[in-house]
Amino acid sequence: MKHNKQKLFYDRSLTHQFLFSRTDSKQMADKADAGLSLDLDELKREFPDILHNRSLIDHAMESLDSLSQFGAMVVQIDRPSHKDKPDINQADINQTSNILLDVAKTIDLICRSNNGIWGQTGSSMFGCFFPEADEYLCQDIAEKVKRNVADSQNRTVTIGIALYPTINFHKGKILDNAHKALHHAAFFGPGSSVFFDTISLNISGDRLYQENDINEAIEEFKTALMLDPLNVNVHNSLGVCYGVLGAFEKALEHFEQAIQVDPKEIMALYNAGIVNTLINNKDKALELLLKAESMGEDVFEVALAAGKLYLEKEEFSKARPLLEKAVELMPKSGTAFRYLGECYAAVQMTDEAVRAYKKAIRLNPNDAYSLSALGHLFDLKGENPEIATIFCRQSIDIAPENGLFINRLGRLYLKQNQLKEALIEFEKAHDLGYDSMEFIKKIQDMLQDEQNR
Repeated sequence: MKHNKQKLFYDRSLTHQFLFSRTDSKQMADKADAGLSLDLDELKREFPDILHNRSLIDHAMESLDSLSQFGAMVVQIDRPSHKDKPDINQADINQTSNILLDVAKTIDLICRSNNGIWGQTGSSMFGCFFPEADEYLCQDIAEKVKRNVADSQNRTVTIGIALYPTINFHKGKILDNAHKALHHAAFFGPGSSVFFDTISLNISGDRLYQENDINEAIEEFKTALMLDPLNVNVHNSLGVCYGVLGAFEKALEHFEQAIQVDPKEIMALYNAGIVNTLINNKDKALELLLKAESMGEDVFEVALAAGKLYLEKEEFSKARPLLEKAVELMPKSGTAFRYLGECYAAVQMTDEAVRAYKKAIRLNPNDAYSLSALGHLFDLKGENPEIATIFCRQSIDIAPENGLFINRLGRLYLKQNQLKEALIEFEKAHDLGYDSMEFIKKIQDMLQDEQNR
């Protein structure tokens, strides 16, 4: 019954430069929240005093105030599979309208026999509290609910369970924890039941992160670490949150703790490398990235980041195999092809550089760097100067503040003896901080000589 110990599938995703072990938490939570859309009139006729949401919690807290232990659960009626029921007819609608009442009767009966308190927390969801209940009693109750619903309606329910006490949660939060366990249970499919734990909080934090509520996500991950201080994935997730906020010292602290727990954790090694890159500690960054690369798992982001650092250090022979690996792992990455083109160009592999830049532009037509570099290489190869000029102009249209791109256009004009046009471009480049004074003086002298003649 307890699915907590099973390993959930996490999708390694790139977010704000960092690798994040992302569950499809938003979709799963939406499934857990949705349930069936049911008519409540018959339920209200059968249970006219049924408690709802806040009134349920308030009544339960008053009743359980003197207790040091109790359990809470949320029972969600599962949607029928569309595969099983492709067409909805009147009989299905009538049957659906009976499900809510039948499940309510089952829960009411079980609560009566266990001194429980129950009520409604959604159109197809019930909340329950069981005084003095421990893990084993809650597990037994959940199994009875599922079995009774299956026997009477041939349907399934998904259940999230939480216990009091759990670390520092006050009593009023326990039903919220059961809801988080329900979202956790949704990963295992209809008919599952899960106890609230670190993974439940990790999923909740992931959902908040995806909704861009970073500070609340941090609080969820911090609470998860109170339950499991050595959880590598939570440390990494918390580090990513701090990294996104620019709190690099805190981010690095959590990445390093994850590495300490599991020295082979690729995401934490990579993320620690990225933070060190961002704080300009590039030697340490490269060391961490190479360690991640040595783990034997081919990860595009690791190969690209390590190759880029070698490229910046002008260690082209070391950069090249990493960047070639990156484009092999992610052949639709224009960025990877651009860096590979830069590496090829640096070692005079001009034809290979041209091919790499062309692929980069094909994947990203607004890649100003590749457009400018391609124009420059066409010029070096003696290609049609008009084509080279077009590429260089396009790069400036996209990035008009880049002095290098403007300088390259000036050189093309100079080669074509368009002195006045070249002088304008070199002066622009120089004003933008790209040293072009040598060309400016040369053209000024040429123009003066021409005037004298």
